[in-house]
Order: sequence, then structure tokens, then C-alpha cells
Amino acid sequence: MSLELSYRMGGLDTSPIRKAFERAATLVNPINLSIGQPHFPCPNNILEALNKAARDGKTSYTLTGGILELKEALVEKYRAINKISYASPERILITSGISSALLLLFTTLINPGDECLVITPYFLMYPAMLKFHGAKIYTISENFQKEDLKTFESKNLKLIIYSNPSNPSGYIFTKAQLEALAELAEKTNSYLISDEIYELFDYDKQFISIGSFYEKAITLTGFSKTYSMTGLRLASILASKELIKALTTLQQYTIVCAPSITQYAGIEALKTDMSEYIEDYKQKRDYVYNELKSYYPIQKSAGAFYFFLPIKGNDEEFVEKAVTEKSLIVVPGFIFHESHNYIRISFASNWENLKRGVQALKDLA
Repeated sequence: MSLELSYRMGGLDTSPIRKAFERAATLVNPINLSIGQPHFPCPNNILEALNKAARDGKTSYTLTGGILELKEALVEKYRAINKISYASPERILITSGISSALLLLFTTLINPGDECLVITPYFLMYPAMLKFHGAKIYTISENFQKEDLKTFESKNLKLIIYSNPSNPSGYIFTKAQLEALAELAEKTNSYLISDEIYELFDYDKQFISIGSFYEKAITLTGFSKTYSMTGLRLASILASKELIKALTTLQQYTIVCAPSITQYAGIEALKTDMSEYIEDYKQKRDYVYNELKSYYPIQKSAGAFYFFLPIKGNDEEFVEKAVTEKSLIVVPGFIFHESHNYIRISFASNWENLKRGVQALKDLA
């Protein structure tokens, strides 16, 4: 029998980021600036909590929505960091990473033909999975002004989504922009999703959570980037009680629950001071910007650990040249943006690798 896939699979391809990983594995001493995860190890106290939970036999299913202790810890986190005063355990769903959160949200909310607005450049999963669910996608630049949103007021928008700070650009939205998005969501009666997984990577204290002033926002937060727990798969969704109930029902039939021992590790993670790690990334952000600003028309990243670097020519050709001539692995920008004139570089790297990468980028310029 020949393999027959559903029509939904037609729009999905292996992520170029995964292809970059595979390419790096074939090189001797590559310079890898493609990785979208922290280079530092998960802090020991978190690992100890993970191991203790396993030794204590906490390896069974948890409640579908997550353990109450973690929800209560997240309530405090949402209130302290995101300034979301209405956070409560009933409004939180614990799930297996932001990717699972997006799958649950899109499956619950999107019907074929629904119109969605995605802020660009975007995390590649947003448009890929929205198209998988049959959505019609509009985009607008992250540099938008309030008046730029007027064109979407007449659209039948179902959903608006963005990441803040941004993957891939490190951009942090202004209060005026967030207020304009909230106003658009009200006018179009659309869901507004704020992916805040990089919230602590806020180098100049500019980050504002839209949920701090717009209660209808759907706020996503995760442990992967902040605590170097990418493989442990843990995230949360903060939304209305009604939506959380629907998402929890879907999780029963799909993800079942977030990994049990990871949830206990998450409680310990929320107690962990990550300021030393964030300061290290700020120094690397400044180093990359200062070294490359004379070679590329670079914008200073405000958050996350990326630069979305404008280049001359085609991004795929640049990536191939970087690999061939410099053993440098970077990510083509077209997977985050409609154009082929950018690359994404990550400064989540040790200093030696980062300096080699910056020198290679200078040479390529």
C-alpha cells in the first residue's frame, strides 16, 4: 500500500532549523549560531528537584490541567513578572511546551477559512500550524504604528498572535503597540495571543505583558528558554476560565498531561534567580551588535537571544556560502518572514564559538 497522507500535511516541510542541525553534524568543528536554545546547562537545583520527584515515585499521570502546586507558583509568577493581577489556578493550563500550547489553541479556536493576523517576523510555527488548520493569514510588520492596523478593522479576524520578546528579531513591543493590538482585538472580536516565552530575556527593561492591562489576552509562558529545559517540555496558558476548560478537555484526548516530574521541577525553577545568566546574554548581545554594526544594517536586539540580520542578496545563498566557506551555521530568514533578505543568528553560545561566528560574519560581509 502506498503512503497516503492527509491534505493537511501538504503544507508542512522539515524545518530549515532542523536541517541546520543536521548539516552541523556533518562538519568538523562547525561554528553554530543557529541554535534556538540556551547554551548553559539547566541549573542544578532544578535537576535535583526533577530527580527527587522521580525518586519519590511522582511518575504517574497528573491531573490533566497540571498539579495545583505548580499552578499556584505560576499565579505568583504571573502577578510578579507579568503584572497580571487576575491570574488564578482556574485560569491556568499546564501543558507540554509552547508548541503543545499552540496546537491546543489552534485546534480549539480555528476553523478552515478563519482569518488570522500574524506579526512578522514570526516564530515559524505560527503560520505553519495555522495553515495546517486551514486558516487564512495576514501579516504586518512588528514596527507597525496604530494607524497601520486600520486596514484590519474591516477583516473578520479570529485570532491575532505575536511573540514578545520576538523570535527571531528580539524586538520588544511598545505599550502603544500593545494597546493598539488590544483595541483591534476588541473591534474585531478576535482572540489575542501573546507568546512570552522569552520574557526574562529583557535586557533594557522594556518588556510589558499585554495581560497586565488587557484581561482578554491569552498569555503563553514557558520554562524551556529561561531555565534551559527545552527537552523537559513545560509551559502554561493563562486565559479565561471558559477557554481553559475547553483546552483542558482537548488535552485529555491529545497530550494527556505535561510530564509529571517536569512539573515538580518547574516549581523549583520559579524559585531560581536567573539574573546572572541574563546578564551574560546581555553582554553577548552588546558584543555582537558593536562588532557587526559597521558591517550590516543591524538593529539592536532588545530581548530573546537572536539578531534578525539584514543581508545583501538571497538568504539561502548566504547560508550555503557561510557553510561552505566558513563552516558557519545560521538560519535563513525566509522561514520567519516573507522576504529572502535576512538571516537569524543566535548569541546563545559560549564566547569562543560566538567570537568565531562574528569574525566569520565580518568576513562574509
